[in-house]
Amino acid sequence: MRRRSAVRVESRLDAAPEAVWERVTSPEGINFEIAPLLRMTVPGGLEALDLDRVEPGRLGRSWILLFGVLPVDYDDLRLERIEPGRGFLERSTMLS
Repeated sequence: MRRRSAVRVESRLDAAPEAVWERVTSPEGINFEIAPLLRMTVPGGLEALDLDRVEPGRLGRSWILLFGVLPVDYDDLRLERIEPGRGFLERSTMLS
């Protein structure tokens, strides 16, 4: 039997929701969270991971780089649902 897991994280921040959304969905914000050990690339064909401009579906492959230079994994990014300014459902496949 295969079980599904879900992770839900909530935080209260002293910032406008729009500013938080812009930061956490930007490549700079994502890389800030995983630095200095890792860096994540933007999938080929996309200028940025702008969730206001992409449609749900497969976005492409994003490489995970150890110390920002050595490819150690990839994330085949797929968004199932986007709720602008509120959240998104990601179901991506990683090499690992």
